Parts: sequence; structure tokens; C-alpha cells
Amino acid sequence: MKIAIIGTYPPRQCGIATFTHDLYQSLLHSSTQDHRIFAVSDGSEYVFPEEVEFIIDKEDLSSYFEAAQIINEKFDACIIQHEYGIFGGDTGKYIIDLLKNIKVPVVTNLHTVLEQPNQFEYRIIRELAQYSSKVTVMTQRAIDMLEKIYEINKQSIALIPHGVPQFECDQQIAKRKLGFQNKKVMLSFGFLGRSKGFETAIKAVANIENDDFVYIILGSTHPNVLRTEGDVYRDDLMEMVMNLNIGHKVQFINQFASEKLLKEYLSACDIYVTPYPNEHQISSGTLSFAVGAGTACISTPYWYAKDLLAEDRGILFPFNDAHALSMIVNDLLDNPTKMRYYRNNAANYGQQMSWENVGKRQLALLKEVNVEQTTTISLKNTVNNKVLTPIFQTNNRLSS
Repeated sequence: MKIAIIGTYPPRQCGIATFTHDLYQSLLHSSTQDHRIFAVSDGSEYVFPEEVEFIIDKEDLSSYFEAAQIINEKFDACIIQHEYGIFGGDTGKYIIDLLKNIKVPVVTNLHTVLEQPNQFEYRIIRELAQYSSKVTVMTQRAIDMLEKIYEINKQSIALIPHGVPQFECDQQIAKRKLGFQNKKVMLSFGFLGRSKGFETAIKAVANIENDDFVYIILGSTHPNVLRTEGDVYRDDLMEMVMNLNIGHKVQFINQFASEKLLKEYLSACDIYVTPYPNEHQISSGTLSFAVGAGTACISTPYWYAKDLLAEDRGILFPFNDAHALSMIVNDLLDNPTKMRYYRNNAANYGQQMSWENVGKRQLALLKEVNVEQTTTISLKNTVNNKVLTPIFQTNNRLSS
């Protein structure tokens, strides 16, 4: 089964691009086929790697139709990475125009499911489900929301967790390499922007008692933020650090967190924190990676964190509560056994989320929907040219 994967792709620096690349690699390792990428471009990328079969111009509708034609001619199935903002047209509707013209089975992976969508956002998700063989999400909460809010049949939805890489580097080796020998390291990573809540974590650091503690904020400013306001947010955070007199305990690494760099820092860290101030987040690659690395994870209770860190796989603290965060960190630093307990729980669960396992689950799902499509076609070839109602609906079409 030769698979076309649609999404943003490196050299684009965004979470979806990284996800698409990791998914592509996992599919290659799980099968012998030469799968290919259909990269959605906003013009910021200079050169794509050789696995990119076709470049979809985000704002050119004709390129979506051309992509659909190539997929129908050369591929057996398609996986779409959907996130608001990466596709062209009103609310990204061009991806629907592409879907309507694809004849092979399609699995659409939803990276965002909104609790209070506007009418256009609602319609996009409904039509993605209508014209896809299956939609996949990363948490049970997302399945519940699709059923209750978007009225999508549960049989049209599959749960596949966010993939994470293998972490094989010894922690002490990683610490020595990065210059953190004898340090207790807390890490946050990802694009910097005002929706990340890093100021809460910085305020908490002012109350961390351990003299060997260091907090690392790894990541560059989000490209969209950089275009509109530059590094103002980073500058504000650095000024806060200076005002709190904790410059010796906080380090900013102003660099895009490539997978290689990320694996080094996650291997070295003891504690990982996501201090996001907004509850309405249904997935998080950063937190997924931290669990996969076996860190002691601390997070505010946004949707994805509540699901991923359940059953003592991590610790939650209230939104914008620096005092609560500092108490948790101090407790973990003072109790190595408790730190180990949370690290082990995360690492054990992270094995289930390895990209190797996620790739196998994606392939199994595509084979399943391919069988359903074949069954549908055979049911239509009835005696006396009489068409029967198919047991399996190829595209799970919904009533309007």
C-alpha cells in the first residue's frame, strides 16, 4: 500500500511539519513501500527534501486539484494532517475541495478539536469526517467532543496517540554534554509566544530552594509572532528573570528545537513543565515527547495534559499558580524516590507512544478502511444490476 501524506513539512519549522516528518519515517520503517509527502507550502520554504512528491501552494486552489489527481493515479491511500491555518481558503476549506476529489481511502488526523467552534470551523470538521474514511484523534476527550459537539458517528473515529521518538541517551552523559553536571534540570521547550505561560514557571523558579536547580527554556519565537512583534515576549521574560534576581537559575536557548537537539535536552532533564494558561488544548507534541523521554512531568490541567498524565504519569497544578508549581518542584527535588516514581511511570507509558508503534497502528487502520472500501464496491456489483445498500460506507458520509 503506497501512502500519500498531506501536511506541512520541513524545512518549515512548525509542530505539524515535525509530526508529518516523524509519521513518514515511522511508515517507512513499518512497510516496504515508497510512501511520499504532499507538502503544503506558504512560500517560506526554500527547498524540500526528495521524499516530497508534490508541493501544494496553500493559496492556489488549482494545486489542490492537481494533488488529488496525482494521488488517485499513483497512490493506494492518503493521510491528511489537519490543523486550522495550514490550508488555504476560508477557514482552510481548500482541503475539503481536495478531499472531494480523492478516490482512494483517506484517514484525516485532527490536531485541534474546538469546544466552541464558529459555524465555519464546525462545518470544516464535519466535512472532513464526511469525506474521510476515518478521522483520528489523540485522546478519548477528543472522541467525546466529536460525538457530542460535531455529531460525528463514533464508528468514524479512531484513537491513535501522538508519536514520540526513542530516547536512548544516558541522563548523566546528556548532562555532561550540555554542561549540566550535578544540576537538577527543569525544561520547557517549544515556540515562544504569549499563550505558553512561561512567566508562571519563571515566577515559580524564584521559590525553588535547591541551589543546584536550573530551568531551561528551549525554543525560538514562533515565526508568526516574530513577524508581528519580534522578540518582545522573550525580552519580557528575560527582564522578569533579571527583576526576580534568578538569572543564575534560568537559561534561554534561542534555537529551534530540532529533534536531535530536543532529544539531548529531554534526556538531560529531570523535570518537564508545560505551564499553558489555556484549558482548550486537545494535543501537545511537547508534553508527549516529555512523557516518552521519561521525565517527571508537571503541567497545568489543559485537556490533553489531564488525559496524558492520568494514573500518576505526571502531576497537575492550577492555571497561573506559580506558588503551587514551586511547591511541587521543591517536593520532587527533596524526594528522589518520588521523582523516580513519576519518571518510571512516564517512561513505561511512553513506550506505547513510540513512533514505531504509532506507524504500525496507522498502517493497520489504512488496511482496515481499504478492506471496507473494497467491500463496498463488491456489494454494488449485484445480480441483475440491482444496487444494494452497502454495509460499509466508504467515506462515512454524514447527513447534512
